[in-house]
Amino acid sequence: MVTLPFQRPFGLWALIAVAVFIILYLRRPKPQEKIIPSLMFIMQDAKRSKQYAFFQKLMTNLLFLLQLLSILGLALVAAAPFVKLKYDVTSENTVIILDVSASMQAKENGISRFDKALEQAKKVLSGRNSIIMAENLPLIVLENENTEIALDVLSKIKPRATTTNLGDALLLAKDILADKPGRIIVFSDFLATEGPDVEVVKTAIMSEEKVINFADMSNNAKNTGITRLEVGKYNTKVYVKNFNKEPVQRAIRIVRDNKVITETKVTIAPNSIENFIFDTPAGISRVELEPKDDMAADDAAYVATPPKIKNSVLLVTNEREKTNMELALEAAKDIELNVVRPPVMTINSKKEKIEPYKHDVIILYKINKNQLVPGTFEDIEDYADKGGNVIIAAQDDLKDFNMRSLPVVELKSKLNKPTKVCVETINQITKQFEKERCFTATSSYFGAEAKKGTVTFASADDKTPLIVYGEKKKGKVVYYGIMDDTSDFRTLPSYPIFWNSLINFMAGAEDIKDFNYRTGKIVTISEQKVKTPSSSLTASKLLMDEVGIYEFDSRKFAVNLLDEKESDISLPSRVETIKEREKLLERESREHDFNLEFAILAIVFLLMLTEFFYIKRRGDI
Repeated sequence: MVTLPFQRPFGLWALIAVAVFIILYLRRPKPQEKIIPSLMFIMQDAKRSKQYAFFQKLMTNLLFLLQLLSILGLALVAAAPFVKLKYDVTSENTVIILDVSASMQAKENGISRFDKALEQAKKVLSGRNSIIMAENLPLIVLENENTEIALDVLSKIKPRATTTNLGDALLLAKDILADKPGRIIVFSDFLATEGPDVEVVKTAIMSEEKVINFADMSNNAKNTGITRLEVGKYNTKVYVKNFNKEPVQRAIRIVRDNKVITETKVTIAPNSIENFIFDTPAGISRVELEPKDDMAADDAAYVATPPKIKNSVLLVTNEREKTNMELALEAAKDIELNVVRPPVMTINSKKEKIEPYKHDVIILYKINKNQLVPGTFEDIEDYADKGGNVIIAAQDDLKDFNMRSLPVVELKSKLNKPTKVCVETINQITKQFEKERCFTATSSYFGAEAKKGTVTFASADDKTPLIVYGEKKKGKVVYYGIMDDTSDFRTLPSYPIFWNSLINFMAGAEDIKDFNYRTGKIVTISEQKVKTPSSSLTASKLLMDEVGIYEFDSRKFAVNLLDEKESDISLPSRVETIKEREKLLERESREHDFNLEFAILAIVFLLMLTEFFYIKRRGDI
């Protein structure tokens, strides 16, 4: 089927005007010859007039021709004619998508995939250039600039340590081109680990007559890397995978302050994973694989812990023997426990001098009213007002104590009846009881009413609050209403876990997971100076795209790649031969529909202008 070169073929009906014009021209009356005596004077020049007859006839036909061509041109404009012309799309706009993900750091013979990509990208710059860095989130680093500026920007780009999102990068490139002619070139090893499928996006964009070329930078690099890190407060588990087709030997080192804490050697089978568990060192530590291989981004991983690992707890009690409470607190790895027995508050049970009100948490448990020094509760109240944390445990004579404004409940009479103790609020303290909300029972407890603004964590069958949390100025206060002597809670495995969780909550202990991130995370902070693994900058929004230690908010954070797909650099090249690879970077022409309307209108205007001057010259106007 042949397509007519007209955008509006129905406009050809306007050619009827040409036929009408010719018919009218042929039907006009012919002049009659008559002999007038006065013409005798003119007939003397007949011979000379005949010499110009041909010229006069031509001039008459010229007027017809000008009018015919003008009408014909206007009729063609109504049909919107066009022609297909070839043009070089690469000379207009060029969008370069440069893969800067971790896998692009893989080296072969000392040359990385990124180095090759950078070298070829510099050769294809043409026209107005745009550059997109393909990380886990694509970033525009240059838009519609000349080749000189583009070369300068390319020379400053460095590979990152993130995953790859080529699909979204292609969509972003499409938005940059919009309706403008141009070409998109993707330099990557095509280990697309995030975002939409790059082949699907490519097909969709090319259906809109966009030119897209893939330049595959894959090589034969080999890799064994750290693919997973489970960081805990007490120990850390590291997973190492061998992506090669042959077994490898690696030494796994734990380094802190540039000193090797521990080291183990493992043999990893092909396409297999080995793991290693070690005690989590305080501060900043590093897991290293030796020897290094072709991809350095996953040969090391960092571990960061909160500035404060242990919480200091002061247990105030007059019990001479160790109670279940004391044993539970001693068993916690992240609690530094001091026990004092009133009236002495400055010497602990180990006969060591201490500062009682410098502790993170003070627990009042089975104390003798007669042994307290006057003013003790005033000091504890002042400690809480200034940001201290106090836990008051119920005991038989608790109502007899003048605890000033410390209690978060109004105590009533003591009730001697069995009851279940059930969770009212699920949080980090009570989450272990989520499946079995009634976690223990007690035969004796105080009737109580929680004060306004407090939160009840657990209560009795009759809804009497038994564990209540409240705030006092800068500090926190908890009422623990389960009497250990009348409950089996103290004998349950959940008992020490509960106290450890409660202490961490009261002291505001930070979760170690909040100090260890994967690359690609974006954090929002107050605008400040941030130290990254490679530089320093001032920012309020930070993209963590490097492996190493970041410093902000007066804290240090570890950031690691930890992506098995990104570490698998064994993907074969999509470009089979060097010839095909070079072909991708050749200049490419595309056919373009060139509209002839304005050109024909310009010609018609010139024809009509010529007709006007001719008629004026002839003297008709």
